[in-house]
Amino acid sequence: MLRMIVYTLGFILLYRLIVNFILPVFRMTKLANERVRQMQDQMNNMQQSNQYNNNHHQASQRIKEGDYIDYEEVK
Repeated sequence: MLRMIVYTLGFILLYRLIVNFILPVFRMTKLANERVRQMQDQMNNMQQSNQYNNNHHQASQRIKEGDYIDYEEVK
């Protein structure tokens, strides 16, 4: 009878340890990894769009340099 009580208490303590400590740690680790991955994806997308905008901006500046005429005020 005493052995049954000890096993039951041991099982209950083990169950509570798993449910209250180990599972939340795994969930938080998974959530943190997902958020880090999302932030990395956003940073990569921003860098790619900045590179595209910079290349596009530089190309448009090259075109404008040849077409620009200096304005001189005549008095």
